[in-house]
Amino acid sequence: MSRSASGALATACRSQLRGVGSSSSSSTSAATRSFSASTSSSSAAAAPEGSNFDRQDGPLHGSSSSSNTASSGEQSETDERSRRGARRVMLDYVSSIGSSTQTRESSYRPYKTRLEPLTAKELAVSHLLAATAQVGHSISNFARANQANVYGVRHKLAIIDVEKATLPALRRAAAVVRSVCERDGIVLFLGTRPGQQAAVIAAAKRLGENGYHVTTDRWLPGSITNAPKILSGAVTHVLGSPNPTSLTQSRESTNPNATKLAAITLQPDLLVVLNPTENLHAIREATQCNIPTMAIIDTDVDPRTVTYPIPANDDSLRAVELIVGVLSKAGEQGLRDRERKLDEQDKMMRKAARRPASTGYASPSTSAGRAAAGPRNEFAEAREREEAEDAAGGNQEEQKPAAS
Repeated sequence: MSRSASGALATACRSQLRGVGSSSSSSTSAATRSFSASTSSSSAAAAPEGSNFDRQDGPLHGSSSSSNTASSGEQSETDERSRRGARRVMLDYVSSIGSSTQTRESSYRPYKTRLEPLTAKELAVSHLLAATAQVGHSISNFARANQANVYGVRHKLAIIDVEKATLPALRRAAAVVRSVCERDGIVLFLGTRPGQQAAVIAAAKRLGENGYHVTTDRWLPGSITNAPKILSGAVTHVLGSPNPTSLTQSRESTNPNATKLAAITLQPDLLVVLNPTENLHAIREATQCNIPTMAIIDTDVDPRTVTYPIPANDDSLRAVELIVGVLSKAGEQGLRDRERKLDEQDKMMRKAARRPASTGYASPSTSAGRAAAGPRNEFAEAREREEAEDAAGGNQEEQKPAAS
């Protein structure tokens, strides 16, 4: 086949294909026009008279726009609900297989450490890390006695080991506070830095009559060792008084219930210090009076100065609130244990009072006593009779000379 013949054949094929395409497109456009015409006619027939309905533009005017907005809002709410449901299902599943996914309820919130403190069992390393309890001081101010409590050094700052040092020490301190309150002991909280007053007062309120606090700018020297002279005229406001707004009362007040720290022989059974660097004198006074001490020990403080050291960051207000909240919660639990034991003792005493007065003891000389004692030996009974006769004969001989 020549080149001209092949070109003519290709041209004929192209023209045929164009005809097929044009016919198909024309048929498609005709079908589209017929469908749009039928749709518009049906819409016009369905539309009521006087309605704001445009046949050319469709339902884009009047109340239709508001209905579309409402439908889109409902759709978004439905999607949000479905997403929340899927997230809950996912969290339930991962929690069932042992995952600790952070949720709104389990997330750390700083204000909860003061309003809703944790217990010693609920406390975890994550809470201490969130409160920045691991940050220590510069290595230039490092105390060598804290070597066992330090995890390492970062950016020339000592990092406290909260897992092996802070957490066990805090749980042990909580157990001590609980035992002191269970034995009706007095716990004194001492915090003199700005910002610690709210946490200290809240901790003392949880312990009621067993909790006291000192939130002044500094510790008054001699408040423990020389209390009769230093606090002789001081009558301080008690937490449970009817007038909580006044901080002090008159010195002429003679009501013993209105005193917070009377100046006689009232001494605390435990001293909890939140900033020991500014209150070393108070720790010395408590040690001199054989009062156990408990303090938050940073890396620049010697832990041997107190009885129960708690290695943590004493400059962090969150860490201080967390620690004092755990201690006060333990003291509150000790008070509940004490009330429970007292209730059990009262029940036992009431049961004993309802019992009859007789103890059930019967003398061996009576028939009831012999019956309770059981069968006896004949030789023992004969011996008892002889002893009784000898005793009676001796009494008669003594009475004869007196009668003569």
